[in-house]
Amino acid sequence: MQNELSVRSENIQTIYGLYRNENLLVNRRYQRKLVWAVDEKQSFLDSIIQGFPVPIVLLAETKYNQKDVFEIIDGMQRMNAINSFIENEYDLDGKYFDLNTMVETKELLDAGMLIQKEPMLEREKCSLIARYPLPLSVYSFNDDKKVDEVFRRINSNGRYLSSQELRSAGAIGKFPNLVRKIAEEIRGDTTQSDLLPLSKMSKISINNRSLDYGINADTIFWIRQGIITKELLRKSRDEEIIADCLVYMTLTESQRTSSEILDELYGYKGNSNRMQEIEIALQQVEPSIVRSQYLQTHDTIANAMDDLESNFNQYALENTSQSIPRYYTVFFLAIFNLLFRQNMEIADRNLFYQKLKNIGKHITITVGGNWSAVNKQDNINAVTGILRPAFKEKESVDPVTSSWTTEFLSLLKQSEIEQNLYDFKQGFIRLDGQHTFDDDCFEKVIKTLTAMANDGPKSTGYVCIGVADNQDDAKRLKKLYGVKTEIENGFFITGVNHEIEKSGTGAEEWFKNTLRKIDKSPVTQTFKDNIGRNARLIKFKGKYILILSVKKLGEAAIYGEGYFQRKGPELVPVKPIAYPQFFARF
Repeated sequence: MQNELSVRSENIQTIYGLYRNENLLVNRRYQRKLVWAVDEKQSFLDSIIQGFPVPIVLLAETKYNQKDVFEIIDGMQRMNAINSFIENEYDLDGKYFDLNTMVETKELLDAGMLIQKEPMLEREKCSLIARYPLPLSVYSFNDDKKVDEVFRRINSNGRYLSSQELRSAGAIGKFPNLVRKIAEEIRGDTTQSDLLPLSKMSKISINNRSLDYGINADTIFWIRQGIITKELLRKSRDEEIIADCLVYMTLTESQRTSSEILDELYGYKGNSNRMQEIEIALQQVEPSIVRSQYLQTHDTIANAMDDLESNFNQYALENTSQSIPRYYTVFFLAIFNLLFRQNMEIADRNLFYQKLKNIGKHITITVGGNWSAVNKQDNINAVTGILRPAFKEKESVDPVTSSWTTEFLSLLKQSEIEQNLYDFKQGFIRLDGQHTFDDDCFEKVIKTLTAMANDGPKSTGYVCIGVADNQDDAKRLKKLYGVKTEIENGFFITGVNHEIEKSGTGAEEWFKNTLRKIDKSPVTQTFKDNIGRNARLIKFKGKYILILSVKKLGEAAIYGEGYFQRKGPELVPVKPIAYPQFFARF
């Protein structure tokens, strides 16, 4: 079928309406984050005010959540520059867009949803912006692969795209997807869906000169540990490190590291033999298992650095400035070897920290664009041998103490973006001083999970027990049970340790007993089984957190005799008149 192409223009006021209604989407499968600095945005806006022609914006017409939307193929930075200026996120020559210029912004101003900053740009110039005809090229695609290929071709010689961004743009397959997802989890910018409204992109973008985006670069693992610079992070150097580690973890033989090898693994340049090899390997080893092993290895290192109140470069490498990613890769893969290939666990944490101190002096890294497989493997073997005395053979896998640190932090961050699919409760014991189990609270949690499942057949919803809704609950827990709160990204992590202690049964039995209560809930057996399979009791900074989750139920979830949806924090019953539209989702 021939793809339909429409070339037209829409004034910026219309574009802003699409933006506010979340009809402009970004596909994270191939799009990078917001990277333009303020001066680049200002220069673009000045061109519009001057009436100069600007590059055409390429959109793909598609459907999302049963409504017609536009996926931005090329022009995301420009679209963000326009809409963020309108919403007063930055100035032009020291002046801000007059929100009274357009009907949409005036309504938002009157409702208190936007705040006017001063001084204001002259109304005449604001009107010029609102009326400016933005050139659009709108395609109607019937194949996602074609959208990916169009993006890659447009950006193949892009001045702004790094080598990794180019090779990952439109790359399909288990390997590039696994690299991208792990990278997102570690950076803290993961989202459940690859499709995200443009209006929410700032929440998952890294802060940038005078632009206060959602991700503070200084808090990201790679920067905090002194492994790469902020500039390299923006060029996706972290993904190259992860890709290198995943190749070693997945294939039987060590591979050399080079830009050309990565190109081949992604199917970007050269022959596709390496790409086929890694894809076949990931068919034999489930990607979710590789992901779990990577994150557990990562958490072992991250938690060690937190305990030591130091960073990797300082503690292990004496603040070297040379080839730090390769040193880190060697250390990471040595830990991976011990944990998973030799089935061991840390036996003596103090000895582990002693061995880790200045371990870089035992590593001899070759320099240059190619890192040989022999040098890599020799160094991994050497570090594995140095660390082994601090480890012991693993006796059993304890589901209660399995590391989930990165995944939990990622979950907290996602909740800011997709609020309907996340909820938090301090626990199930009442805070009235009676110390009794709150059955009503428990049932509301189950009802909430049914509402999350009703968001769509592929939706995943989470309720975290042991994270207080507010500071008042955290203070009440401290008064009643002496609970010390850990504050993480604005969340009050209280844990359920006090509930476990009160039960007198231990963590694992408390976990099982809590799950048994679901049997009495008025939900289907399929729903109960889904909750049971996905429930986790994790440990975060010494605190137990119960994570209840419903994943891709595939059908509408009933509670009692009705169906519910989540609108913000509220549970709203689905009225019978809305049943046809509601069930059409499934």
